[in-house]
Amino acid sequence: MSNSTFNNKLPNLKHLNYLLALDKYQHFNKAAQACFISQSTLSSAILKLEQQLSCQLLEREHKRFIFTSHGKRVVELARTLLLNANEFTEFSQQQGCYKSGSVNLGCIPTIAPFLLTDLVQACQKRLPNLELYLREDTTENLLLQLEQGEIDCAILAFPIPKNNFFSKILGQDDFYIAGDKALVSRFQESFDYQSLPKKSVFLLNKEHCLTEHAVSACKLVDASLINSFSASSLATLVQMTAFHHGITFLPKMAVNKGVGKLEGLQIEPMQDEVYREIGIVWRKTSVREATFMSLADVVSSALLS
Repeated sequence: MSNSTFNNKLPNLKHLNYLLALDKYQHFNKAAQACFISQSTLSSAILKLEQQLSCQLLEREHKRFIFTSHGKRVVELARTLLLNANEFTEFSQQQGCYKSGSVNLGCIPTIAPFLLTDLVQACQKRLPNLELYLREDTTENLLLQLEQGEIDCAILAFPIPKNNFFSKILGQDDFYIAGDKALVSRFQESFDYQSLPKKSVFLLNKEHCLTEHAVSACKLVDASLINSFSASSLATLVQMTAFHHGITFLPKMAVNKGVGKLEGLQIEPMQDEVYREIGIVWRKTSVREATFMSLADVVSSALLS
């Protein structure tokens, strides 16, 4: 077999990107817009892939389509191939210098506002040749983005759901109790949640892992104490806690940045050591572990500051 014949059977990486976009959006026009191409260009690329791979990727009927079972498997393999190609390119461009290049870093909303500014400033000093591109999202979404190669690594609060990633714990973030002065004082007399009124505890909504971590770490088991209102951000949480004269739990990194003080909340440490762990996760297939470890060292220093 000649080289030209062999190369003609190799799929174009750009066409594989189009295939992943079509899988993501399940709509030709939306996928084409996401790839900044015309719908006809996308359709032609998918047909070319089917011809090159000698298999049917889509079942088409008028303006509708579904992926064949074989097509779904090809999508999974294409995602892995593109991840490896991106890793290959990034690794090659570093030319052996793991402290250079770019990193797409994810971070959850209950960490990002309180850590990333310090982290970026520290990286500019300690890793000046490393470019950080930041993305804030929930743990569930970031793990999906990491799996699909949309980000390179993520800073999360642990524990996290079981996964196939490598991880490293970088430090801990203590929980504080914050709220109405009288309620906080009453709680501190016995550290017994049963001393609190019903529905007096305010929390973030369930998509934020801070709620699960706080409830678990603080051993808050009586659901009748929790108010039905759930906030989508720490800013809203402290506002509602202050307005309703309730109490809540705040992470130390947020307290250190002044969260809750402007609202007049009484903020006190817990009796026992109650905390969440902060760590970094990355794909097991990545060849950039040395880069992530350098970034992890900077994050650890920022957590201690």
